[in-house]
Amino acid sequence: MRLEHQDAVRPLDAVKASKTIEVEGRMVAIDDEGYLLDFGDWSPAVTEALAEADGVKLTDEHWLLIDFLHRFYAEYEIAPEIPILARNLCKDQNDCRWTKRYIENLFPGGAKMACRYAGLTKPVGRSCI
Repeated sequence: MRLEHQDAVRPLDAVKASKTIEVEGRMVAIDDEGYLLDFGDWSPAVTEALAEADGVKLTDEHWLLIDFLHRFYAEYEIAPEIPILARNLCKDQNDCRWTKRYIENLFPGGAKMACRYAGLTKPVGRSCI
């Protein structure tokens, strides 16, 4: 890339586009769609704050999926695609209802919303879909 064309890459604009939310007295940076900028900032309280802002009441079913996504991302550093998610939850929970449709019924924004609540950074490619 030539120097005069580097203006296409604007790291300062990315920083400006981010905002923060206050959770338990600390500021947590999120992007303009509500995804955490730093996976290490996640906590259940962050999830509660995001869900409250979206008007979503979290149940045990929500937390089961959020916990799975958070652990998967912590281990593999990528969000799973729905078939991988469904297969693993089916094995882990002995419960094979975790289809795309079921997840969309739980989370109005589908798996992407679940990934956001689990503290994952903004998904790329086919992850979280």
